Amino acid sequence: MRTVFAAGAAAALALALAACGQSAVQGSAEEAGERADTQFEQATQGSTDLSDGPLENAGEAIDEAKQDAQAATDGNPATQP
Repeated sequence: MRTVFAAGAAAALALALAACGQSAVQGSAEEAGERADTQFEQATQGSTDLSDGPLENAGEAIDEAKQDAQAATDGNPATQP
C-alpha cells in the first residue's frame, strides 16, 4: 500500500511540476501526465494500459486552461482582464 501511495504521490508531483514549467522534461502537461500514468501502471501492475489515465486527463485540462489564459491575455501576462 505504501508503494502505491508513493508512486501516486510521485506521479502527482511530476505532473504539477510539468504544469508549472519547472520540470526538466519539456512538453505539455498532458504528455507529462501520460508518462506519469505509464510509470504508475508499470510500478503497480507491471503492465501499461493504453487508454487515457487520470493524470493524462488532468494534464489535458491544465493545457486547455493555459491556452484559455493565454487567449484571454493575448499571451502577455501583464495584460489586465
